[in-house]
Parts: sequence; C-alpha cells; structure tokens
Amino acid sequence: MDVAMFRDSGAFDEQWYVSEYPDVARTGIDPARHYLWVGRRIGRRPRGDTPAHGTAMMVDVPQEWPQSADAASAEPLPTADEGPDLGLIDKARRAISRSLGGRSDPIHDLVAQHFDTDFYLTAYPDVAAAGVDPVRHYIDNGWREGRDPSLSFSTRYYVENNPDVVAAGVNPFYHFVAAGRAEGRTGKHQLGFRWDILANLKPVADQISELKSHRGAVALSSSQQLLADLKTLASTPGRVVLSFSHDDFTKHVGGVQLLLRRELSLFRARGDAHVHLFPAHSLPFLDTSGDTIALGVLINGKLTGYFTSPDIARALRQAGFAAGQVRFVLHSLLGHNMDQTIDVIAAAGATAGCLWLHDYSPIYNNFKLLRNDVQYRGYPRPGTIARELCAYARASFDHAHEFERLFSRFRIDLVSPSQTALDIWQEAGLFQPASVRVVEHVRLEPAVVASAAPIHPGAPLRVGFLGYPAAHKGWPVFEELVLRFGDDPRYEFHHLGKGRRGGLALTHREVAATADKLDAMREAVNAVSLDVAILWSIWPETFCLTAYEALAGGSAILTNPDAGNVVAITEKTGLGAVLPDEAALYAAFASGSILTLARSARPASQHVMRYSALSLEVVE
Repeated sequence: MDVAMFRDSGAFDEQWYVSEYPDVARTGIDPARHYLWVGRRIGRRPRGDTPAHGTAMMVDVPQEWPQSADAASAEPLPTADEGPDLGLIDKARRAISRSLGGRSDPIHDLVAQHFDTDFYLTAYPDVAAAGVDPVRHYIDNGWREGRDPSLSFSTRYYVENNPDVVAAGVNPFYHFVAAGRAEGRTGKHQLGFRWDILANLKPVADQISELKSHRGAVALSSSQQLLADLKTLASTPGRVVLSFSHDDFTKHVGGVQLLLRRELSLFRARGDAHVHLFPAHSLPFLDTSGDTIALGVLINGKLTGYFTSPDIARALRQAGFAAGQVRFVLHSLLGHNMDQTIDVIAAAGATAGCLWLHDYSPIYNNFKLLRNDVQYRGYPRPGTIARELCAYARASFDHAHEFERLFSRFRIDLVSPSQTALDIWQEAGLFQPASVRVVEHVRLEPAVVASAAPIHPGAPLRVGFLGYPAAHKGWPVFEELVLRFGDDPRYEFHHLGKGRRGGLALTHREVAATADKLDAMREAVNAVSLDVAILWSIWPETFCLTAYEALAGGSAILTNPDAGNVVAITEKTGLGAVLPDEAALYAAFASGSILTLARSARPASQHVMRYSALSLEVVE
C-alpha cells in the first residue's frame, strides 16, 4: 500500500502510534512507513481502537522468526576449547542485559534474535575489548561503519541494493528481519569472496595513506647506546649478520618469524653476532615516500630501541667493523626504504649477502603476485592487459626497479625455499643474482613411531584449516565449506591456529609454534586425528610450512592449482589431491566422494620434520 494513501485512509493514527510505541521515534522512520514495514509484522496496532489481534492490516509473523527476545540468551555458550575470547563474549552478554536495564526495546529484541554475538566479537575485537553490548553497538554505530551482524548478512550489500531503506534511515538488519526478508529481499550476495575483495580494493596510494593515518608516534632511543653496542660487536671475533625483515620476529607469529627465531639461535650457536632491523610501522610495500624510516634494532634477539635509518647508518659507520666482518641477510624489505637500506648496508662495510624469496615483493608490487588480490595467472609482464588492469601495477612506484638498484650495488645470492618459487622468479627474468639456491625450510622423513590412528568407517571425516584465517590462504573457501556442511554428520570441522572466527560450526584449537616448540602444529594435527587439511591458498605459496606440518601430523591435503608449493608437495608425496576449483571441492563434499578420496590419500604413518640450517647454508 502507498504510504500517503495509508496515512490518509483513517486506518492509522500517527500520534497514538508514536505515543504507544516510543521506540519508533528513535528509528527516525516515518511512523506510517514503520507500521507498514515493521509494526504490522510484529503484531502492533495502527490505532488505539484497533483490536490487539485480528485487524485486516495485521500479518502473522513467519514461523522462522523467533517470537521471544530470550532466544538469544538461550543459545548454548561456546565450549572452553573454542578460544581465549570466551570471557569477552560472556562480558558482552552481560552488557546486553545492562543496556536493556530490564526494559523491553523492540528493535534491540528483534535484532538480538538473529544477531551472532560470537561472530561479531571475533570479527571486531575492538567491540569485544570495549565491553559494550554488541547488539546495541551494531544498531547505533556498527551498521554505519559497514560491520556485519552475522556471516549470513552483509550490511554493505543490503545498503547498496536497498536505497529506500537508506533513505528512511532505518537499520538495515532490523529492516531485513522485520520486513525485507518477507518481501523477497536478500541479505547477502552469492558472488563469492573474490567479489568482496574487488569491491573493497583501493588504489595503492589510498591503501598506503590509510595505513599511515593510523600510525602513532615512535619514541626514538639515544643513538649513543646503539653505537656503544655496535662497537662491542665490532671488537669481538666472529662474523656479524645484519638481518632485515618486515616486523619484530620476537613478538609476532608467522612462518617467517618462526624461521627467524630459529636462524637467530643457529647463528648464535656458531658464535656469530646478530643485528636485526625492522620498520617501526609495517607496510605491505616498500616505502618510497622519501620519509626517514624509523627502524627497530634487535641485537642478538634483544630490542635495543628505535632509531632513524640515518642514525643507524652513522652508528654502523663509526663502529669500526673490519672488512668482510658483516654479511647481510634480507628476509623482507616490506616497509623499508630502498635508498636508506642501501645506505645502512654500505655503512656496515658489507658487500655481499643473500635475499630470501619468502614472497614476490622483489618482482611485483603485490607481494603475493596476485592481480587485484584475487587471481594468480603467472608473472604479469609489462605491456600486457593483465598488468594494466591490476591496481598494484598502476602504483607510482615499481618494486622491481627498486630491487634492481639493490642488485646493482651488492653481490646478492638468491635463496628460494622451493623450486616452485625459483621457477616463478626465473620466469620473470628481471635481474640476475650472483647465484641461486633452493634451501627448503623443512624436509619430511618417515617417523620411527606407530602409524597414524586407524579410521573407523562410520566416523565423520575430520576436516581442518591450519594457520591464521586469511583470504589469500583460502579461509573464505573453508568458511563456505563449514557454512554448507557444518551440520552434515559426515563431516567434522576444525580450525588449528590463531585468530578464531566465530559464527561457525567448528572446533577451534589455539596453536602457535615457538622456537622452543617448533612442532606445535604437527602435534595439534595428530592430536585431533585430522583426516584432511584444506590448504586452499589462492597465491603461489613459496613454501607453506603448514603443508608440511599437516603431512607430518598424519593428515592428507586438499588444494587447488594456484597454490604454488602446496601443489608441488602434494603431488610429490601423493598424500592428497589437487582439485580444479572451488566448485569441484564443494561438489566432492556434497556427493560424499571426498570421504574416499581424503582417507585413501591420508598418510599411513607420521613424519619427522627435519629443519634446514636456513641462511647458514649460504652465509659462508
């Protein structure tokens, strides 16, 4: 019915409606529109003399809509093994009660019935840390910030596709559950996660500007203390390794950070001193702004402080290192400035070192070598349409040109963790290192232990995701599997790693390997008797430690053709399968053919992970 006609029909008393239902005024919606959209669907009366039930304007609330606000509080609490944020979730639920203060708020009540608190608090940890009612946060602010109330509803999608809701100023999720769904509106597109990535992709300059806008001030330390520490190293016998990476490996968790911890121990055991430099502020690109970079300095694994690149160069120059005493190791230069990096290396008197191919930042602005963050189709050569269409190629800088200056200044040995990554480097054919070498981080050897636990024919297939839930690692594909088959008795889903995501029917186990516990992930895989790991990376992995950890723990692997070294190790061992695309993966789960495929590929026994000597194999 037309709103104006309804208002003038005499069937609606606006003054009475607003007085009877004061929450309407808070929504900012025209009262007559509110009644047609929402009120009649939740049993409200259009005027005071209308019977509470049985009006011609009334419609029954669909059965799938919960009738009581108690539905949200009646949900079972997460179990203790789901992650460390359960206290925050309980705290948030108490905040819900406090925010209502014993009063009924129809908007809050209806949204709460469909709101996924667990999802919201893990997706937006700032809300969890604030200890506020997450439902109220979403109603008041979250939807305007583009946050989602659950995995099944996209605020941005609903706002962009329902301009009448935006014009009315109504909360989109409230409108959807109260009226939109019954009107045939959809809460989320079905175009896949790559569409989301493309929809949110920003020009490189905007990405950098946004990242830098959140930076805080860095407290710089006295360069005199740095000079004193470096003079001590220069006066002692033994080599000094000048190492570079993108962050503080002693505080952050990840494959490269774990390798750096091991490498530090190996160098120290050999008697070498270790000086490590990392940018105070992370950046997924080289910093070509020309600004002076602040770097953190770790000496033998302990933080000395933060200093500007010129101050570090000056201290290295004055320390008095002997010719050939310093050798550099470049693990990553993301966040570094190339001119300042060259100055620092030269100031130390180093003339030779090695560059690790942990990612593809030396040859392309996107370190994952993905076009617009969604697709890998080989190295995009200059002048091709594929390169011209990529936002990363349109940046004002070119990583390859920056690294070319580094290679022209020093003797650099390229170290690749896999033949796969080296093949991609050589295909690009940009510049020639002094030497190339493949040094795998880990090698698998059959274990002299009991074989993997036998699988009961009637037991559900244990399917897992290993590591942090990042898009380029394939988390959205695993998430879709859980959403589609989470209640299927044939399957049991697990997430082993950090960064628990709520709203999914799976078991989460916090896993983080350390220098003292290198095999934490392998042990976790074995502990849950994982049958198959979904390692669906959409970028060409240069190594992928989790693939080796999965196989060592007794799990098979499912991957796709674009996953780089994951494909190589899967095909080499035969302990898994490479499926052509996501459609084939979902179809295999739907038909159940994955049960036979995964279990037949599962290792018959565990493996031992033999770690390499990393940079020590080339820094001689």
